[in-house]
This record gives sequence, C-alpha cells and structure tokens, in this order.
Amino acid sequence: MVSELNIVGQDEGFFASMLGEAHQHIIAGILLRLGFAIAAAPIRTGAYDLIVTAYFDRDRQPEKEILLRAQCRTVQRGKSLRLVGGIRGGIDREYLRPSPKEYKYTEEHNDLILAIETETLDIFVVPTRLTKHWGKSVSVRKLEPLRNRFFILLKWNEDELQRLEKEVLRES
Repeated sequence: MVSELNIVGQDEGFFASMLGEAHQHIIAGILLRLGFAIAAAPIRTGAYDLIVTAYFDRDRQPEKEILLRAQCRTVQRGKSLRLVGGIRGGIDREYLRPSPKEYKYTEEHNDLILAIETETLDIFVVPTRLTKHWGKSVSVRKLEPLRNRFFILLKWNEDELQRLEKEVLRES
C-alpha cells in the first residue's frame, strides 16, 4: 500500500483539498469494487458527495434499491471525525467562529457518512442518524464497530439501523 503523502511538497491547505478529492475517488472505487452503483452528486458544494445505491434487504428483496446521499470525509487514526459542513479549511483562510454557514450533519443533509482513514484507507460506514448522539465531532475509537462495515448497505432498513445504532452506542 502507498503510505506516503505529499511528496511533491504542495502547500498544506491546497494539499488538504487535493487529499479530500482523492479520498472521495478512493471511496467510490472501493464501493464499485464491492458491486455498489455509485454516482457523483450533481452539486459539488452540497452536503453530500456521492449517491450510493443500497438495498432494503438484499437477500430477500434484491430488487428493492435505495439511493443514499453520502458525505465523504477524511479521518486520521486516533483523531476525530468532524460532523459539520458549510466550512472549508486551509491555512490561509480566516473565519468567524462559529461560522454562520456551519451546520451539523443530520438526515436532512445526507443519509450516510463515509469516512476514510488516511493511514489505512479503511472506511467507516456511518449512518447519519447516529450523529444526533454526538457533538460536532466523534472519536474514531467510537466508530470502530463501523470500520469497513459495508454490509450495512445490504440491509438499509429501520430494524437493522436501530439494531446497529444500539450496538454502536453500547460499544462506545
């Protein structure tokens, strides 16, 4: 696996933007490898980056597909996943804090957060409904039960999501 970052020496803020874009493509590629249909969101500045085809219950009703709005995020091992949008990072930018455009992700914005870990390229499959239990960020340690848990997308229904929610909250 390629583990080096920014060997060209790009400006830190510019490179962070490039890395986010690269990670979105990697996430899409991994989901395609797993057989999921993926589309880029029609608006690049919205609250979601990808449209992912999931299933209500793939085993029993393979024809019942669900389109999920997915936000792609980058996380680092041992750090936190930020659960807010509406702001952009970069070392040369100044913002009012809190930003008037900043918002916490809810199911109104997207259905799913796909967070890729920079060091491993593992993906945390986080149903957005879980964000109501956390603040503006959540420790990656608390997301461990969701690491590479792509099977969530094969049974995207209320019963399974409630079961998963209880499991994640119990373990965190």
